[in-house]
Amino acid sequence: MAVVKEKKAARQTAGKTQVTCTAKKEVSDKPARADSIVTARVPSEIKEQGNAVLKKIGFTPTELVNAAYKYVLEHEELPSTFSSLEDLRGQHRTLTPEQKEKLQERMRAMTLKAPDGWGERPFKELLDEARGERYARFA
Repeated sequence: MAVVKEKKAARQTAGKTQVTCTAKKEVSDKPARADSIVTARVPSEIKEQGNAVLKKIGFTPTELVNAAYKYVLEHEELPSTFSSLEDLRGQHRTLTPEQKEKLQERMRAMTLKAPDGWGERPFKELLDEARGERYARFA
């Protein structure tokens, strides 16, 4: 900042000068930057979750918007142009080996081995038996 200018607003009333306000304005050596405000509609959940992630990674929503505009200027497209799952309905999709392994791990984590005594009995029969044992005391 190079120079500080003072600006005084004064008025005269009945022959007396009265100072009403004193303001200081800092003058910079840098050229003035004209910023504009961008308004967008974002679902509340996405905004809250996005702001939390931005805070976690050390950025602000303003930096996000500026980065998005810079990307669009450079690439002339949105950062990710993924098709929705509805657009892919009926099309053949191939999983990568990493995706296959991840799915298999998740299936193993969700799957329970049936006890040996269950054999080949249908699930409905097993469920009815379990309910009968559990709720017999209420009958």
